[in-house]
Amino acid sequence: MSLPAVSIDAPPSNVAGRTTSITLFTTQKWWGRFFMPFMFTTSRAAPKALEAMDKLSFISFASWSLIRELPYNGPPQTVRRLRYPHLFFEVSFNGSWAQYIDSSVRVLTTGMYSFWSSSRTFPGPLPASPFQRFFKTHEVDTSHYYCAYPEATVTIVRSALALEERLDMFAHRAQNLPEDAFDAAWDAFLEDAQRFL
Repeated sequence: MSLPAVSIDAPPSNVAGRTTSITLFTTQKWWGRFFMPFMFTTSRAAPKALEAMDKLSFISFASWSLIRELPYNGPPQTVRRLRYPHLFFEVSFNGSWAQYIDSSVRVLTTGMYSFWSSSRTFPGPLPASPFQRFFKTHEVDTSHYYCAYPEATVTIVRSALALEERLDMFAHRAQNLPEDAFDAAWDAFLEDAQRFL
């Protein structure tokens, strides 16, 4: 299946096929050191809180971490504790950088406030232009980015997994089918499979 090209509006190191990566590093307000661990715990305890994000089927991965000190790699580096905690955010998605920001701020407006309001200079998610500038200002280009299926969208991967499960069930059922019933069962399987193709 040939998909239309995605307009590249991210650095080449942040793109693999149809998948783009964004990494942000934002300084937290004084209360972010308490609020963000609460947000992480809440989202793990109540996964429904992230349900809206799952509806954006172009997002394949998103991760937030609160960084209080930089990892020590040995001499000559010294241990460096940050004056303020920083929010480290990574996301992988299908499409362009601008499409991700535009769709996210419209669908995840409340979530954007929840996860970004503790960051200094956060302008709010809407209108989208100031939020895009906020992202660009705090974005860190990746040195290396890997995607297992760079030419497949998240929707294609999910459909393939669902189709594989149905094919396995059909293969198991087909072992016990009488020969004269196989053609009808196969036709029914093909009809059901169309929604995943």
